[in-house]
Amino acid sequence: MTNPVKLRGLTLTHPWPYAITHWEKDVENRLWHPTRWGGEVGMFLAIHGGVVPGPNSAKRRAARLELADALVRAGRDQRVNPVALQRLRQGLAIQDEAKYFMPGIVAVARLSGVTLSSTSRWAAAGQYHWTLADLVVLPESVQHTGGRGLWTLEEHALDTVRRVYRERVGSHEAARRILEAA
Repeated sequence: MTNPVKLRGLTLTHPWPYAITHWEKDVENRLWHPTRWGGEVGMFLAIHGGVVPGPNSAKRRAARLELADALVRAGRDQRVNPVALQRLRQGLAIQDEAKYFMPGIVAVARLSGVTLSSTSRWAAAGQYHWTLADLVVLPESVQHTGGRGLWTLEEHALDTVRRVYRERVGSHEAARRILEAA
């Protein structure tokens, strides 16, 4: 039998779950090292989109500013209506913005490394750069309450994530290891 690998949830603010699942965001920036919450390189992360802020809230305006930044980092800003991009840069609503705000567990990725000096376009200065690999995007989000740090998935969510991971990855060694993990 192989050694099981940890699977823990990691809650992200919006629009970063969308950037991971749609725009190849390969680094998650954190002010803390994963070992602070019992994590380790090689573990799997259930990528979780946190609560979607209300449409007129300060947090939603902040998410729109982050979305404008993400569009530029992803090289997608040229594909967006210039008026819509300007509205985002002002924290204002745009049509169809809800698609960028994905609550629940939306993907699973392996934490392949942690550094302070990633060259990824997604790396933020002065933070730990958690390198994500072996991304498996879930066909639909698994509803779950998020948390601070690295958190344990509830049994129903863990079962669903394991089942979908098995379907997507098959008999690959990593799939077996995550399926055995508690």
